[in-house]
Amino acid sequence: MRTFFLPALLFVAFSAFAAAPLTFEEVDTDGDGLISADEAASVEGLDFDAADSDSDGTLTVDEYEIAVESLPPPSESEITEDTEVEVPESSVEPATPPKGGAAPPAVQPPPTPPATPPTPPATPTPPKP
Repeated sequence: MRTFFLPALLFVAFSAFAAAPLTFEEVDTDGDGLISADEAASVEGLDFDAADSDSDGTLTVDEYEIAVESLPPPSESEITEDTEVEVPESSVEPATPPKGGAAPPAVQPPPTPPATPPTPPATPTPPKP
């Protein structure tokens, strides 16, 4: 059971990074400290004209951060493998027992019945002369 949770948690953690908006530095591909409309096109859902509050044709760090904070979360139709998936805490087993309490007993498979030795094949008795 625990072997399932680790990959699921890793998937969720990596998905969270994949779903996060790009940083200013990642979008500013030419490194000039401003984001052009062409560079901003790589940010899904970003309305460049609305984000460009001073209407100078570029986004500053502040304009970009404000615009990214106002981006809506992805809708269910936009959720893909790369989108963050929430896992309820109740489905994740704690790695260590809570302080002050005993660890819950480990779940063990039912015991297997003892194997019975195979019976040797019957040997026919030879007929009497």
